[in-house]
Amino acid sequence: MRKEYLACEEADVVAGVRIIPVVRISISYTEIGGARSFYAGKQPLYIIIRSTEGERAYSVTGREASIQQVISDCPALAVALEG
Repeated sequence: MRKEYLACEEADVVAGVRIIPVVRISISYTEIGGARSFYAGKQPLYIIIRSTEGERAYSVTGREASIQQVISDCPALAVALEG
C-alpha cells in the first residue's frame, strides 16, 4: 500500500517576507512472508513567497510556478495564504 499527498508546512517570516514550504509526503507499507516494512518520506516541492509585492511560487528546481496550480495540487495552501 502506498499513499502520497501534498501538505503545507508551517510558515516562517524573515524580514517581513512570509515563506511557506509545500511538500509531498509519502507513506508505504509492505508485508512479505510475515515480515512488515514501513517507509515514510517528505520531499520539498514548492516554496511560496508572500511579501508586500504579492505572492510568488517557485518549484524546488527554481522555476516560477503558478500560485493557482499549486493551490489546485495542494488545497491547504489557500487556507495558509489567508492566515
